[in-house]
Amino acid sequence: MAVFREYLVRAMLFRLLGTTIMLGAITGFVELSKGAFFRTLGGQIVQGVLSIACFILVGIAFWRFGWKIGLLDLLLVIIASNVGLALHRVRLPGH
Repeated sequence: MAVFREYLVRAMLFRLLGTTIMLGAITGFVELSKGAFFRTLGGQIVQGVLSIACFILVGIAFWRFGWKIGLLDLLLVIIASNVGLALHRVRLPGH
């Protein structure tokens, strides 16, 4: 039974970190989006909700797994959002 519980804890940790990374990358893409929607109030609300969701997940990581995993999760959010920003700026050849 202890092995199964350990498996569940590890699965929760990886899902939490993966979700945080994905939301951080999406937030980075949305931040520099050239679309008309993201320049409106609705777009700003969507961006704010994504940012809040990222930091709620970081808070859950601090609460559930301790300060080491929480700091790792916060670092991953910052890296993922910057990667999202960097990938958004990359121009494809011929475009």
